[in-house]
Amino acid sequence: MNILLGYANSLSRDFAQRYLGTNQSELNITTAGTLSDCLQLANDFTSLDVVGLDLEMPDMDGISGFRKFRQATGCRIPVALIGSTASGREARDLLLAGAAGYFPYSLSADALIGAIKLVAAGEVFVPADMMTSNREAMQHRMLTRREQQVLTGLLGGKSNREMAEQLCLSEVTIKHHLKGLRSKLGAKNRTHAVCRAIELGIG
Repeated sequence: MNILLGYANSLSRDFAQRYLGTNQSELNITTAGTLSDCLQLANDFTSLDVVGLDLEMPDMDGISGFRKFRQATGCRIPVALIGSTASGREARDLLLAGAAGYFPYSLSADALIGAIKLVAAGEVFVPADMMTSNREAMQHRMLTRREQQVLTGLLGGKSNREMAEQLCLSEVTIKHHLKGLRSKLGAKNRTHAVCRAIELGIG
């Protein structure tokens, strides 16, 4: 399992490289100190199972750096964010932007390993004490693949017929996915759904 962890702090990088990589034979840990280095390493790997990006890296610029990484890698790798304990709103925004989880600095080594493995398995990891304030974010993270495709169509101004033709589905099926999408976004109609998506930073 190939893991890339970006940490601003050199001690954290050394710990991840020496302890996590040494004591977990199934984990191949690579570390970096900047977002630029993380992007370079991600391109060098033939496959990566999980990436963790420290929000405090000098060129990270918060959630903007996360979005830059996702765009550059084609969103093919699950990416978790690393940082101090985030507020409910901050963690919500990260999840809505597509983060696969949030790893606080305070996680123990064993908990961090467990979180990495969970994200590698396709799950979302958020510490238990942050879950209550992030139910809305978790709900939005659970858009189905078709709902995400319909949302992309809405954001592109496509009609139901155009989306049906593009996705090789019937208009009835598109309406079904649109209904589920509106429900999860708390939107009254398709225009409201677009506004909600933009407001939440998803799509």
